[in-house]
Amino acid sequence: MVVPSANLIRNVAVVGHKGSGKTALVEAMLLLAGAAPKGVTRDAHGHFLDDTPEEKAHGATLESRLEPLHWGDVKVNLIDTPGDASALSETRLALGAVDAALLVVSAKEGIQSGTERVLQWLAEAKMPFLVALTRVDDARARVDEVVLELRQRLHLPLAMITLPMPDAGVLSVLPRRAYPGGPETAKTKASTDLGGQGPRVDKARAQLAEDVAATDDALTEKYLEASDLSDDDCTVGLRSAVRRRAIVPMFVAASTQPKGILALLDGLVSLVPPPEARTDAPLEAYVFKTHIDPHSGRASYTRIFAGVLHTDDQVVNAATGQRERIGALAEGSDKNAPHPSEAVAGDIVAIAKLKTTHTGETLSDPSDVHPHPSPGLPPRLFSRSLQAEGRGAEDKLADALDKLVEEDPALSYALDEVSHLLVLSGLGATHLDLAVERLKRRSGIQCKLGPPRIAYRETLGVPVPKVEGKQKKQTGGHGQYAVCYLDVEPLDRGQGFQFVDAVVGGTVPRQFIGSVEKGIHRALAAGPIAGFPVVDVRARLYDGKSHSVDSSDAAFQTAGYRAMRAALASGSPVLLEPHMSLEVTIPSSHIGDVMGHLNGLGGRIHGQDSADESSVIKASAPLEKLLDYEPRLSAMTQGRGTFAMTFSHYEPCSPQLQAKIAAEASPQRKDEDD
Repeated sequence: MVVPSANLIRNVAVVGHKGSGKTALVEAMLLLAGAAPKGVTRDAHGHFLDDTPEEKAHGATLESRLEPLHWGDVKVNLIDTPGDASALSETRLALGAVDAALLVVSAKEGIQSGTERVLQWLAEAKMPFLVALTRVDDARARVDEVVLELRQRLHLPLAMITLPMPDAGVLSVLPRRAYPGGPETAKTKASTDLGGQGPRVDKARAQLAEDVAATDDALTEKYLEASDLSDDDCTVGLRSAVRRRAIVPMFVAASTQPKGILALLDGLVSLVPPPEARTDAPLEAYVFKTHIDPHSGRASYTRIFAGVLHTDDQVVNAATGQRERIGALAEGSDKNAPHPSEAVAGDIVAIAKLKTTHTGETLSDPSDVHPHPSPGLPPRLFSRSLQAEGRGAEDKLADALDKLVEEDPALSYALDEVSHLLVLSGLGATHLDLAVERLKRRSGIQCKLGPPRIAYRETLGVPVPKVEGKQKKQTGGHGQYAVCYLDVEPLDRGQGFQFVDAVVGGTVPRQFIGSVEKGIHRALAAGPIAGFPVVDVRARLYDGKSHSVDSSDAAFQTAGYRAMRAALASGSPVLLEPHMSLEVTIPSSHIGDVMGHLNGLGGRIHGQDSADESSVIKASAPLEKLLDYEPRLSAMTQGRGTFAMTFSHYEPCSPQLQAKIAAEASPQRKDEDD
């Protein structure tokens, strides 16, 4: 079915903490809309979307999936995203392809670390979102408590659009309807008989009208005159407030025996803003995911932001300038998905067999080439050496890794110049373990991971003013001559690198200012303590000397490099270590042991929540102390403890650790000069 207009499209990423019920909710929506893969029935309901061996083994979604459905005349492009910390890059990139998010929160567990992480990303992107409260039929559901948690965390009105019925079914507040019984089917009819729940619905409806009225001056006047708003005014005002992130609609749902799904689908169509699409503009198509199947080849999942994409179009990769021919288009990840001949601005499709375009890149019209901004990825904090086992495996490994990194850009690999070993880097230990599993399954390559390597950073401890960098060499023909003077100082954590051009009077010719900056960047690539990248420094170029014949780009690059190397050596350099945020879920009977252990690791306890017999500890600790945390937690809790870990920040490590890291690195390091 070709979508004729962007007004009939809704693009939604389904996001949340691991295990909150995202995939089950997407599956329930697909089943009710008649859009589930062929052959799937409700009896087979059981995460049919998580179909890779790794997902089945780990019991978690590890790849984003495009799953479109049609609800009425509207096409809803759902992107089911991972909540597992090892697959965060998939979620981050998917958010760059949608217009709104559906945040899934379990009524049993409430707000978790993954919830907080996604809320932060949504705030950064200023993206509208709705909330689906799942597992409301669980015997241990804490609906009222979790709603209160969300209200306090969001600092926004939480508009309850549906409510759970005491026995089975859900109540709709806008309009006032009941969906009694369960499980719902596509033929389930809404009823005006609220079954004695009228006062409860009226109370929620009155609060909804008050919250919506507060988001708009004109609606406020109407509300003050009548002490209420009509259904039409409520709906229009709610839709506008959602778009402006002034209010957050909430729906309740259960997926195992589906209920609340019909009202949720109605809400997605009614409240999610349609894409702001420029159909008459030159093509701008952003690739947010690449999937490489050993049998069917490469599929590039692509959001069309402007223009119309046709099969057989000739387009340009805005990042590389290389031309691509558009192959077959598909509407989703299912192998039996429809294959339209075109995709309009606002739509999301899969493109088959692109040759040179990778995740995060943009396809453009040849007449107007410009990249679409891509969300930043979480930092790669964890590295281990990677060694292939078996005859001939080394020869195939680089090609297999290239495909793996193309699918998952949060992974990277490089050859260590000292050890001559391949080093694989990613988001954490589980992320690297999954990469090895995929290598074995897809390429038949058995690999062994070496000891962990942590992504330390280095910075200055004190300012270093008036540092000189000089390159002076005579070689028979033209010589090399350049002098630059820098003021170098440390910055606050997270500020990165800043270069300030303060040259006056042309003492460093304008064409060589960039050369000095390039040399400084080269020096920052490997710090003086142990060769880790240098961050959070400002270099102010204020003076220099040049020669009309012997000065060159290369000479000033070398001068900039030497000046920064001198500043780093004399600036009391500091080693920075990554600290991680932890959310540890344990039986309450073990809370003393676990908190004591975290304190012993140099961790900081930030909070504790208890529910029934479980407790959740929120803490932070240095990554270096957490490399073997999983088996230790398992031993302390008889295998009943779990944890989620995400990067928090860098901070200076202890003098003892800095001396140890420096001593381990010194025999291997060779300081470069020119």
